[in-house]
Amino acid sequence: MTMSYRIKRRNFLASVGGSLGLYAMLRNAEVKAAGATSPARFLVYHHPVGTIRRDWLCTGSGTNFTLSKILVPFEALKSDMVVLDGLDMRIGGPGGGHEKGTVIMMTGCPTRYTRSGQTEADDPCADGPSVDQLLLSKSAALQGAPIKSLQACCDDRIDFQEISTRCLSYDYARKSVGTTQGGTQQENTPMRPTLKPYDLYERVFANVMPGGGDPSLVAARAAKKSVLDFSLRELARLRTLAPSTSRDVLDAHETAIRDLEDELDAMVDPTTCMLPTPPPTTLEGGVDDGRDHDDYGSGSATEADHENHKLVAEAHLAIIRAAFACDLTRVATFQYSPGTNHVSFQGFWPGNANAIYMHHPVSHNIGDGDIDATSNRRPEVEFLVNIEIWYNELTAAFLSSLKTGPTSTDVFGGVLLDNTVVPYVTEVARATHPWTPMPVCMFGGKNLGVQGGQFLTFNGRSHNDMWLTAAQALGVSVDDLSGEKILTGPYQGVLNGVLA
Repeated sequence: MTMSYRIKRRNFLASVGGSLGLYAMLRNAEVKAAGATSPARFLVYHHPVGTIRRDWLCTGSGTNFTLSKILVPFEALKSDMVVLDGLDMRIGGPGGGHEKGTVIMMTGCPTRYTRSGQTEADDPCADGPSVDQLLLSKSAALQGAPIKSLQACCDDRIDFQEISTRCLSYDYARKSVGTTQGGTQQENTPMRPTLKPYDLYERVFANVMPGGGDPSLVAARAAKKSVLDFSLRELARLRTLAPSTSRDVLDAHETAIRDLEDELDAMVDPTTCMLPTPPPTTLEGGVDDGRDHDDYGSGSATEADHENHKLVAEAHLAIIRAAFACDLTRVATFQYSPGTNHVSFQGFWPGNANAIYMHHPVSHNIGDGDIDATSNRRPEVEFLVNIEIWYNELTAAFLSSLKTGPTSTDVFGGVLLDNTVVPYVTEVARATHPWTPMPVCMFGGKNLGVQGGQFLTFNGRSHNDMWLTAAQALGVSVDDLSGEKILTGPYQGVLNGVLA
């Protein structure tokens, strides 16, 4: 790189000010010109309310196995997944089933306190950073992107306004919190997820051009002009400054954003949205809406959520995918809904296409005997199975978009899924709230040493060993985690056979 180019680069960056996206484009152009390859990425992907084990458990073992009824949506991804059975997530400390389950799932360490001033006394505080923030701090491979991490959730409706079930990420920083165990204590600060796809989009792409979210941008989008139309002059100027070998990188950035906008626009019905911005500001998951969220008698609802729930999920995931592709971030957490959710589904109840029921409340109407029954199973059980299959179909569609097709490559030319470790986790083993055996799948990471196409059983091994395995794929050893809170929970080490 010549001195002339360095001077021009400084002048260019000064002219665009805080233009995060264009800065990232120039940075990526430089590192690719220097021979850099696709970076590692980490996506924690959560689905709620555990599983129905009889329908989740695969047959066979090792590389010779058949996907179960619940996991069959992942058939096309079988070579890119490791099904992990027998993991134990039982860790000490106070907290409710879904509440504590979510916290210990993500921090790997015991809870110590539950929050005071709540309707129920089972909302635990985190006593350590979440694994996404832990590995971000330890893994050089995950560092260097302009946005440290993203957090997204598709629905916020729960029984009471507890934090634990509605948050996957916890910072290293600690803050004071009132507790039921004796006054004010310290907790790791919750990093609350973004609920509206538009807000997530703004966070990631508002600075992709000078001027950010100026009202004229919204007007231009209404006229079907791309966000990047505002940056064409800067892009053209960047092409004259960057090395000639980086032209394909700049093209890839522009294509990634345009493809994202096209995908989000396709979700909008122009007859109901006057300004189809990317994504529409009206697209959001459920927030507290006055629904009787504490109705566990029947679990029924009068309005179905699942179609909008799907649109919100697809919009969030499209933004995360584009952020990965453009190397704007390398770490993200995604949550369909809290374990104590009240998302309603129509057409999932066996034998009644018109029935509308809420996911989590229905799960409280069955016991272990109902879940384990081999015949004459109650409709509540089949309802839960149908919802999990539906979630897995959505998940499979997203993961497939990271593997093949026009959205599967990043600006460095690598396949997104091959360079991304994606643990697919849940906060309880089943509806009755045990934390063992936990159903876990790990997707992707082929270039990071993850050996897909396996069904592995680990009797009694800690759930934390799954995190330690993901950590090693991302360049972090158990020794590197010495002194971290995750090692105050049970662990043995890396799971044999998962990594090459």
